Amino acid sequence: MKPITLAQVRQVVSGKALTVIPPAAEVASISTDTRNMEPGAMFVAIRGQNMDGHEFLPQAAAKGAVAAMVEREPSVRLPNMHFIQVADARQAMGRLATFVRCQMSAKVIGVGGSNGKTGTKNLIDSALCRRLKGSISPKSFNNDIGVPITIFAADPSQDYLVLEMGTNHPGEIEVLTMMARPDIAVITCCAPEHLEGLKDLMGVRQEEASIIHGLDPRGLLVVNGDDPHLVEAVSSYPGNKVTFGLNPANDLYATDIRQTFRGVCFRLNGRREVFVPLLGRHNACNSLAAIAVARRLGLGEDEIVDALAVAHGPEMRLQLQNLHGINLLNDAYNANPSSMQAAIETLFELDAPGRRIAILGDMFELGESSERYHREMGRFVAGLPLDLLICVGAQARLIAEESLAGGFSPSRIIHCPDAPAAARIVPSELRGGDLVLLKGSRGMRLERIAQAIGAGEMIRAAS
Repeated sequence: MKPITLAQVRQVVSGKALTVIPPAAEVASISTDTRNMEPGAMFVAIRGQNMDGHEFLPQAAAKGAVAAMVEREPSVRLPNMHFIQVADARQAMGRLATFVRCQMSAKVIGVGGSNGKTGTKNLIDSALCRRLKGSISPKSFNNDIGVPITIFAADPSQDYLVLEMGTNHPGEIEVLTMMARPDIAVITCCAPEHLEGLKDLMGVRQEEASIIHGLDPRGLLVVNGDDPHLVEAVSSYPGNKVTFGLNPANDLYATDIRQTFRGVCFRLNGRREVFVPLLGRHNACNSLAAIAVARRLGLGEDEIVDALAVAHGPEMRLQLQNLHGINLLNDAYNANPSSMQAAIETLFELDAPGRRIAILGDMFELGESSERYHREMGRFVAGLPLDLLICVGAQARLIAEESLAGGFSPSRIIHCPDAPAAARIVPSELRGGDLVLLKGSRGMRLERIAQAIGAGEMIRAAS
């Protein structure tokens, strides 16, 4: 970001100066984490459930912070550090992020949706980065802390900034889009997710559709046209729209989708062959969204397709790992019913010399519908020729129960109460040549199983 004066900061956030601030005093960066803070930064003291940023003010000063935004007056004044007091540091940080965003010449691209946000964000970056300069939000920095931090860290003179926007309660997308003021917005899809807060699928659609409230009315909305209810939910947007999906009625559509261990191939609008080195049929659709964005920013079809052929994907999203002869589809970053079913379908679309095994964990934040969706997943799995089903967690037990009720052999089902228990059991159940899917919500920490598979194989090889 461009350096800003503390006088500007105080004015933007309507804060109270707790120290005498020289007119020329300015900050070069803004951070909520003292571990990666740079000299000349302003520290924002966020109060969370498990941690209070006010306790880290001395560390911020030691790292060279020249100012801090606080909610309460520090008990100890720190030399060479100015303080601006606000009622709510998170909200104030959001207002400051909007101020910084308005100083940018970069085109801001906001990516929302139930599934595929991070993958689509990476695909957009892959399509653009060969010719244009820009940045994307790291990992899943997609809430009212992560989005501002990404805006602060961006080079304002670059060509683009891709922001991921997530939600689990009504109104969160509204806050983020009004903060980021995107020039282009993408809605990947809407599926049952975060139902504890969003209630039902229509609630999800309405929440994701609210991204248009901050979208430049002269900008571009890229929306999944396979969902007519979602298209209706964004119908009030006055700017340009591009629909994408599998239906040939969309502006951009994918046909002849095929996948191997190398990635996904499809035809763009039935004519142009496109290859993306990522697994999952959904990445064909996500690539369509990236193509729409890249076209808007002036790139030609040939250079877009060439760039997508070397695209980079996020970790633990159908990430293929070969762990000493076992092919692991590590999709353990998150899960909801539609993404879990898509991952299982990918397991069966890939050629495998050995067995097909699914390790499925709990899907969180489904509210009152949790039992229903886990049992539906069990019925879906019951009809598949899996060689082994390993269910991890209290809710995943329902997947196992429903699979058994649907005729799945008891000898091919294992239930583990949690990831540590599964990590102790799973390695000994696997054989070389197995194709294994690892899928569950982030809170299940299923990556521990992947770590155990690798470690267990190496121990056996060394013994």
